[in-house]
Amino acid sequence: MSRHYFETTYKDHPVTVLLGWDRALGHYFLVIEKQVDFVDPDVTGFDDQYLYSNLYESNPFGLSLEHFKAVLHRLKITVPANMFTEVQRDSWNSVGNRDITHQADGSFAVRSA
Repeated sequence: MSRHYFETTYKDHPVTVLLGWDRALGHYFLVIEKQVDFVDPDVTGFDDQYLYSNLYESNPFGLSLEHFKAVLHRLKITVPANMFTEVQRDSWNSVGNRDITHQADGSFAVRSA
């Protein structure tokens, strides 16, 4: 699967946005990881690690990139536009095993281990 990471903040707390393409299952995914000690009363939390996961959705495997844009918009989290472009390119090219870190200025690089 391809994994595209972006470090940002949500309500002044650090979060990691992970957007990607699961080649084996043929679907997009979105996970927003938060610090365990951060609790947001405006978001229904399903566990201590994630602010959002597509696995929380009633149809977790049939969601579009537009759906994930709406989720991020609702949470007021902004990610670089090229993050969506690169994930869509990964799906078109059936890419797997690609780990990319995105920067706010639009640049991106292979994620170091």
